[in-house]
Amino acid sequence: MLIDKEEFQKIDGFLKKHQFNLLNQLPKKIGNGQSNPTYILLDENGDKFILRTQPKGELVRGAHRLDREFHVLSGLSKNEFSVPKPLILCEDKSIIGRDFYIMQYIDGHIYEDPFLPNNNSQERRKIYESLAKTLGRLHSYNIDKLDIPFKKSTGFMLRNLNIWYSQIFNDDNHDKDISKIYDFIIKNTPENNNLCLIHGDYKLDNLVIGDDSNCLAVLDWELSAFGEPEVDLSFQMINWLIPKGVLYGIGVEWSSYNLPSASEFLKSYEESLGKMVNIELLNIYCLFSLTKLYCILKGIENRVKAGNAASEEANKKIKDASGIKAALILAYENFSNNLIVN
Repeated sequence: MLIDKEEFQKIDGFLKKHQFNLLNQLPKKIGNGQSNPTYILLDENGDKFILRTQPKGELVRGAHRLDREFHVLSGLSKNEFSVPKPLILCEDKSIIGRDFYIMQYIDGHIYEDPFLPNNNSQERRKIYESLAKTLGRLHSYNIDKLDIPFKKSTGFMLRNLNIWYSQIFNDDNHDKDISKIYDFIIKNTPENNNLCLIHGDYKLDNLVIGDDSNCLAVLDWELSAFGEPEVDLSFQMINWLIPKGVLYGIGVEWSSYNLPSASEFLKSYEESLGKMVNIELLNIYCLFSLTKLYCILKGIENRVKAGNAASEEANKKIKDASGIKAALILAYENFSNNLIVN
C-alpha cells in the first residue's frame, strides 16, 4: 500500500520540526519489489530527496531494519564511500506506525539487464570495472573506524547458510542433491576470520551509475552486516556460472557482449581491495551463494503455492529455480577445477 494523504501530512509535520519543508504533493513511489517501499520527495525548492519506509503491517522480527541502513549510510558517508547521504531518521512509531528515513537523491542510471544492451562496448566494461572496484573498496575499510554498531563475530556465511537451508528443507521436504552440497559446504569451509562490512545483496541494479559509467552510489543496505568479504564477492562471481536468461546470469555469453571475464572482474576487485583472493575459498563461497539463491527462489515458490505471493515477477523467479539448481550442481561437480576464473 502506498503512503496516503494522512500519512504524508504526518511525515510532513515531523520533517518541518527538523527544518525540512516539503512541497505539498504525495510522494512518488519508485522501484519494483523492494521490501522497504521507496519514494521521491520534493521540498519547497523543488529539490528531490528519497524517503524509505518500512512496509505496513506486522513485520518479521529482525527484518526491514531501516535503522541499520541509516547507520551504515552514516558510517560510510563519513568515510567518503559512494552512498547517498542520510539526513533524518524517524523511529517514533507514533508518527505513522513504522520507521522511515530521508536521504539524499542521487541522479544517475540503474541498470537491471546484466548485458547492458543500451550501452556501447566501452561503457559496459567500464561499468563492470566500477562494479568490481567499488566492492573492493567497500571491503578494504577497517570496520573499527566505520562507527557502525554491528556485532563482530566470525562465521557469518555458515550461520546464514543454516538459516536459509532450514527454512526450506526438513524431514518432510528433502532434496538429496541440495543436502549433499549443503553437507559439503559445512564440512569443507575452513576457518575464515576476515571481517569487513558486507552489503549482503550487492548487484548491478543496486548501484547508481553516472554518465561516465562509474558508480555514484550503492543502495539498499538492509542486509548489511560484518562478515566475510567472500559473501559479497561470490554473489557476483556466480553470475558467470548462471546461464543467460536465469536471473542475473551472464554464463558463457559475456564475451559476445564485450563484458569482462570472471578473472578480469576478480582482478579489478583485487586491485581495489589491495590483496589477492583465495580462489579455493571463493569457490566454496560460490557454492554457498548458489545454494542460498536457490533457497530464496524455493521460498518464493512456497509462498505462491500458499497464496501469499502472486505476481509475474514471482512466477518468473519460480521458473529460474531449476536453472539455479542446475548451475549449483554443475559448480559442485566441478569444484576440484577452477570453476570461477575463465
